[in-house]
Amino acid sequence: MALVAGGCGGSSGTSSSATKRVSGAGYSFRAPAAWQVRRRIRSVEARDGSALVSVTTFPLARAFVPGLWAKAVPELDRVARQLASTERARLTTSMTTTIGGRKARVYLLVHDGAQEKLGFVLQGRREYQLFCHDAGSACDGLFGSFRISAA
Repeated sequence: MALVAGGCGGSSGTSSSATKRVSGAGYSFRAPAAWQVRRRIRSVEARDGSALVSVTTFPLARAFVPGLWAKAVPELDRVARQLASTERARLTTSMTTTIGGRKARVYLLVHDGAQEKLGFVLQGRREYQLFCHDAGSACDGLFGSFRISAA
């Protein structure tokens, strides 16, 4: 599994006016208009060469309850550390923020000189994993435009 890169650094940034809405199962985000979009069963990615933004969904065993956020953070941190270790990346930052109007956990990593960004958004029985690799401003676009569709 690759890690998420973006937001900081990268040479593949694009202007915000040249974007398109990309939709997956129950979510959407904006990506550079010229980037190639690929849909899989649990994910949608947009890429341009090595630059990548993606959203992957995972089922949760139990429905996430927002009041239990403080208990979820250590588990998300553990998963991020494990991914960094597996990919031989250096985890440089971890923070709680808001993505799509929901609390989210975001991690910045450095992997083979590329900057990566990984975000987790939990909603109901679904985990959304946002990922960028060497995506420059396209990563900011992913994290800033991500929305979960109303049920």
